[in-house]
Amino acid sequence: MKLSTQYKTKSKTRLAAIVAAGIAASALTAASFGFSAAQAQAPRLMAPPLAADGTLSFADLVERVSPAVVSVLVEREVETRRGVPPQIEDLFQFRFGFPDDQGSDDFDGGVRRMEAQGSGFFIDKEGHIVTNNHVVEDADIVKVRLANGDEVDAEVVGTDPLTDLAVLKVKPREEQAFVEFADDVNLRVGDWVVAVGNPFGLGGTVTSGIVSAIGGQNRANQYVDFLQIDAPINRGNSGGPTFDLKGRVVGVNTAIFSPNGGSVGIGFAIPARVAKETVAQLIRNGAVTRGWLGIQLQEVTTEIAAAIGLKEPGGVLVADVIDGTPAQKAGLEDGDVILGLDGEDVETANELSRRVASFSPGEKVELRVQRDGKIRNMTVKLGQRDEAAQVAENDVPSNDNDSLAADVGVRVANLNDALRQQFRVPDDVDGVVVTAVRPGSPAESAGLQPGVVILQVDGEEIRNGDDLRGKIKNAKKSGKDAVLLRMQFGANRQFGALSLDSQ
Repeated sequence: MKLSTQYKTKSKTRLAAIVAAGIAASALTAASFGFSAAQAQAPRLMAPPLAADGTLSFADLVERVSPAVVSVLVEREVETRRGVPPQIEDLFQFRFGFPDDQGSDDFDGGVRRMEAQGSGFFIDKEGHIVTNNHVVEDADIVKVRLANGDEVDAEVVGTDPLTDLAVLKVKPREEQAFVEFADDVNLRVGDWVVAVGNPFGLGGTVTSGIVSAIGGQNRANQYVDFLQIDAPINRGNSGGPTFDLKGRVVGVNTAIFSPNGGSVGIGFAIPARVAKETVAQLIRNGAVTRGWLGIQLQEVTTEIAAAIGLKEPGGVLVADVIDGTPAQKAGLEDGDVILGLDGEDVETANELSRRVASFSPGEKVELRVQRDGKIRNMTVKLGQRDEAAQVAENDVPSNDNDSLAADVGVRVANLNDALRQQFRVPDDVDGVVVTAVRPGSPAESAGLQPGVVILQVDGEEIRNGDDLRGKIKNAKKSGKDAVLLRMQFGANRQFGALSLDSQ
């Protein structure tokens, strides 16, 4: 049965889009590209299907798509830590599947052979199967159990940890059933979806629910704006599909929020738009490469907009340009505001990161940038993205030389060897270190906290506490409502708007 041709015919049943995933023990999420409902302006989905007796039924839909869904079985060797029970190792090493029952009972450590299970689905007649990276990561043996119960060997074509996606390949069978990604569905919160997978090893299990949220605004440092669904999903659902009412894949189940290891009604799926792009690269190249600018980004708040002369918030603030990167070579500077990319407006830092990542390294992109109140266009030849990260302290030192910056509510100190060591400030960073912040003050609202180093005020370098007080005093005299701070905390640099209103 070839499902892809059937999806193009008129069908009475449709399935709302969604997400799901199998993660055990705690709140875990995957990383990656993005999806925004505003990007797809397709017609609205139909109402949920009804059976002859008038009750809600997904039976016709499930009958069509289930033959394309598989169970993914993996084996790998893992090291156990001395003194740690195998059951705990199972929890951490294979949070998405079932371990075997042959672990050592002496807790002496060593190497154990373990098994895990996940879900997947065919996406073409060539035998390509989509699943999660975490399901097959470091696997020694990968097998696939088909809908009819047969088990076949599978080859790992490619994996992408950032999106938590992987592609497998098996020898295709004649008339192999497969499903297609939906890339034109305008999902809304409240739309119905159906998840099919292998929870707890129970192959072919179907659950339904609604889209409970779209986007990942509160989940930082990732390239995917997940779909959130309330269809019950559990361990073993990872890598399985979530369908809309047309039987198209709208999400790849990747994680659940769970304090107890089971479903509590909050699951996450990688949007089809992201999965389709990533899977295509994995099949073509065996890996995913992403464009990279080499800058730290920051949202433009109302306060920051006022401090830098923008009429309203918009665009993305360049908090730091990393030396030797494509951004530096193209002439981008700290404090620039990126307003557009290749002719389209940019609203958020996540959006800019995802859009840049959608280009290949070596491609040239056009940025629309505001600097010193003037708009300019800049061409950047993208590099290839790498990964990185940071740390900080929170103690408040007692220092008689601290100076309080008037009524903005911050106490700072000149940097010395002791303070550098206490707050882990690199030797090449100059400024004043924050040692105390008054709760509820403008300083707290600006993001200041003990350990933050204030580098600049309105673009001018700060060397000591008197310098900081002087800049603030002069800004007040000139009638400014806020000043723009450039700060460093750990390895990160960013901007903050410090209100000059008395409190």
